[in-house]
Amino acid sequence: MKVSFLRKENDPNVVRGMKVPYAPAKRYTAQMRWYIILLLVTSPLLYFLFKLSMAWLIVSAPGFISLDQIEVNSKATGIVTGIDVQVGQPLAEGQTIARLYDPDLSSQITLQRAELNALQPGLPPVGATQAAYLKKRIALAEENLMVATDYLKNIKFLFSQGAATMAELDLARERSNRAKIEYDQALYDYGRLGPGMVKPAMLTDTAAEAQRLKIEAQIMALSDQQARLIQTAPFAGRVLDIFAKEGESIANGAPILLLGRAQNPYVEAYLPPKYAGYARKGHAAVVRLSDGTKLPAVVREDATLTKRLPADLSSPIGSRDIMLLVRLDLVAPLPAIEWVHGMPVSVRFKFF
Repeated sequence: MKVSFLRKENDPNVVRGMKVPYAPAKRYTAQMRWYIILLLVTSPLLYFLFKLSMAWLIVSAPGFISLDQIEVNSKATGIVTGIDVQVGQPLAEGQTIARLYDPDLSSQITLQRAELNALQPGLPPVGATQAAYLKKRIALAEENLMVATDYLKNIKFLFSQGAATMAELDLARERSNRAKIEYDQALYDYGRLGPGMVKPAMLTDTAAEAQRLKIEAQIMALSDQQARLIQTAPFAGRVLDIFAKEGESIANGAPILLLGRAQNPYVEAYLPPKYAGYARKGHAAVVRLSDGTKLPAVVREDATLTKRLPADLSSPIGSRDIMLLVRLDLVAPLPAIEWVHGMPVSVRFKFF
């Protein structure tokens, strides 16, 4: 009797003599299902590893589009009677932005024109002409004095409430004193024409012509000052902020609004200090706009300033750390729709 310990291998497709065909597709589906489950379970870890590797290979920083900001100051002293622009409005060069009113200037022009009319040829005798002129001058000076006095009272009240500055109070006092002097001078000149006083001699034609030319030159100078009360934009741009308010008195050189120039926009990016090597002049970068457009850029100058990350650029759970402020010039032109001061962008610094 021969005994064999080797077991004969059976055909896996035959069970108890019956052929059972297995579908290969079912085995493949089960295998793919396993891989998908494994991928889903490990995806958070894979995503973390991917972001960690990108942080080492790609240096990026948040930023925004910035326009050159310049304050537009007043070219005259006066009361703001109207603001003709709004924040965010684009402006053309020479467009009116505000209108001022100077009551003293208007009174001086009126008085000068009255004096000029008194010197015109073919008028009544000089004594009667002077009397009529001086009466009108007294009335205008008195009205100007009343306006200046009321204005001084209002400024004193506002100053006591903390709504007016010492400079505005001094300006109101100067205006009131000047109006009082003009009123007293008008009364004095009129008194010289009274009974028993010597009437002024009639001017010769030559002297009258010289006086007329002098007064016309003064009126022209005052008219030029009055024309400067209309404030215009010195260049094209976009209104970023408005400082002046309608009804307030502003001095010559006081800021009216903040204008962003519509030429050569640049990007301000906030780079972590550990990547200071990328913030060198001439370093290449790519700016990604809000619509996905990518524009090449270069660092304008070596970063020498630090600034806290703005709240608008930080994540809800992130901290506002101290960052390097990096300014970049765009190599390609910026689309017109993106010419908005403060438009957020992302900057990717090239590694080389």
